[in-house]
Amino acid sequence: MALRYPYQDAYLAPRVTQAREDQAFSDVADLGTLPAAWVARLTVLRTYIITCMENMASSEDAFAAKLAAYRKDYDAAIPQARAAQALVDAQAGTPPTGGGSFFSVDLQRG
Repeated sequence: MALRYPYQDAYLAPRVTQAREDQAFSDVADLGTLPAAWVARLTVLRTYIITCMENMASSEDAFAAKLAAYRKDYDAAIPQARAAQALVDAQAGTPPTGGGSFFSVDLQRG
């Protein structure tokens, strides 16, 4: 079975496996509903993270350096992806997904 997404990192791409991509895709799916473009981006980043973690031999090798960079990118991309989904939901008139709290309940006068 072929990989879902293209991998541009020449150092990591040969080490990306179907199992690593499947795990990354599952991890991203656990984040909730997101636009397809963001699912792709986050899956690629998460796949790189998993690949680095599984290939890292020491805390000072190339995998460790790439791991730090890709974790930072992944962590920064998650709120952007959620904001993009919120915009899609707002344009479609769909209420936001996820848990609400007492402070996020719409109050209306009758």
